[in-house]
Amino acid sequence: MLIDKELYRKAYESYRRWNEAELLDRVRNAGKLTPEKAWRQYVELWQFATRTATPPSERQRWRNMADLQEYYSRVRKLEEWRAARGYKA
Repeated sequence: MLIDKELYRKAYESYRRWNEAELLDRVRNAGKLTPEKAWRQYVELWQFATRTATPPSERQRWRNMADLQEYYSRVRKLEEWRAARGYKA
C-alpha cells in the first residue's frame, strides 16, 4: 500500500498543531472549569463520539451479549454462594 507522503505530512502537521492548541487550552483554563462545566464538556464529547462511531458488527454484538450473559451468570452464582453461607451484600 502506497502512502501519499505529502498528504501524510500535512495530516501529521495538522494533528501536531491541534495537540499544541489543546495543550494551550488546558493550561489556560487550568482551575477555571467548574465541575459542572467539566461534566458538560465530557457529556458533549461522549455524545459526539457515540454519534460518529461506526455501529458494531453483528459478530461484535453477539460477543458483547455473550460476555454480558456470562457476567450475570457469575454474579448469580456469587449471590447463591453468599446466600448459602449467610453472607449479605
